[in-house]
Amino acid sequence: MLSASTTLIGAVSAAAAVSGVLVYVYGLRGANQTAARDEALALAETRRQMVNELRRRVAALEHGQKEARAYHRARVRELERSLERTQRDAREQAYRAQRFYVFALREALARIREELEKNPPNVEAALARIQEMLADEKLRSNTN
Repeated sequence: MLSASTTLIGAVSAAAAVSGVLVYVYGLRGANQTAARDEALALAETRRQMVNELRRRVAALEHGQKEARAYHRARVRELERSLERTQRDAREQAYRAQRFYVFALREALARIREELEKNPPNVEAALARIQEMLADEKLRSNTN
């Protein structure tokens, strides 16, 4: 009976050792799973923070773009108004110059007519005035 109880004690002891190893391995596996779960949670938190940061940046960029568009629209309107004023001023200046030249031409023609209406007509003076006007016009056109 001694040998049977020794065998029985050895078998129970071996079974206890195997079950201890199995419990240890299972516990180790559980610890690995816990560590993996903790790591996954940490990665998820990091991703959440990155997504929030990217959303904040996108919102800031959209806001900046909206402000830039508003500024550029206002600037375009301002430049268009300035262009219209400049064109209006240039037209007005051209009309004034044209009126001045017409007035000067009228006066010159009136003087020429007076010289031709004199009794006897002073054709030489009239021709000299016309040649003077033509020379002055050539000089002005060459400087432009």
